[in-house]
Amino acid sequence: MTVFNPAGTLNVSEDASDLKDDDFVRCKNLRIDQPGLVKTRDGSTKLNGTAINTAVWHIEEQAGDRYTFSGANIYKNEVSIASGLTSAQWSAMQYNAFNDTQKNIFSINGTDRKRIEGGTVSEWGLAAPTVAPTLGAGGGTGLTGQYNAKYTYVRKVGTSIVSESNPSPAADNAAVLTNQSLFADVTQPTDAQVTHIRLYRTLAGGATYFLDSELDSSTIVTHGYSEGFEKTDAYISGTGYKFTIEDTTNGTENTQTWEELFADREDFGVPISDQAVDPFIVFPGDLPPEGGEIP
Repeated sequence: MTVFNPAGTLNVSEDASDLKDDDFVRCKNLRIDQPGLVKTRDGSTKLNGTAINTAVWHIEEQAGDRYTFSGANIYKNEVSIASGLTSAQWSAMQYNAFNDTQKNIFSINGTDRKRIEGGTVSEWGLAAPTVAPTLGAGGGTGLTGQYNAKYTYVRKVGTSIVSESNPSPAADNAAVLTNQSLFADVTQPTDAQVTHIRLYRTLAGGATYFLDSELDSSTIVTHGYSEGFEKTDAYISGTGYKFTIEDTTNGTENTQTWEELFADREDFGVPISDQAVDPFIVFPGDLPPEGGEIP
């Protein structure tokens, strides 16, 4: 319904494009946001049967989804995807980190820092492992001298590193080897966004830690061979005999292990910045010092 209350005369033959907003003193169920056009209003839609009943601090829209920061929760399309947070004023932005082609929502409220990807809420960066590796002699040969090691947690998108934690403490006891390989038992990450573990070790008798290897964090040792000959074709074809008890090489069941199988190479002491490795970005305080070593 349209109610006209013209001041003076109304020329109904006037071109519609000449009508102005203030020609209508009052109108109901209409929108007049386009010059010369009067349309029925769009109406409203009920998004959810239950309303969010706490203070809404911020709303961020991405790819047709609405992320609401309300009270101590984060909602995606009115469904909670994170809870137990600090109830405070949030701010957020959409940004794709270096080496990441996918835009994430980075949000902060002065206490909490959350990265949102789809329906997954994670921390901005990666917490460093707090448990030092346990070192020993492995089953290979080639290393002679005293060695120590540290490890970091890594998040990769595809083959690109987008975040790396600070390193773990060094092993309490360095490994002293005589033509042996270096065995390291490390702690499996609890943060679901960790995809890989990076391992750093010294040269023989050294104090500087260089990048050595990288392995998928989903690799978990659940069994092993009690004797080396069990995994040879001469012994058996198919699945060899396995065990799930503690052993000196692989540690306890479900522990993450790494074994250095080669000796010091000519290129081993080359700083990380000169090696053929993927570049990576980290949050402040995580980046190893210049020269490729970590403290």
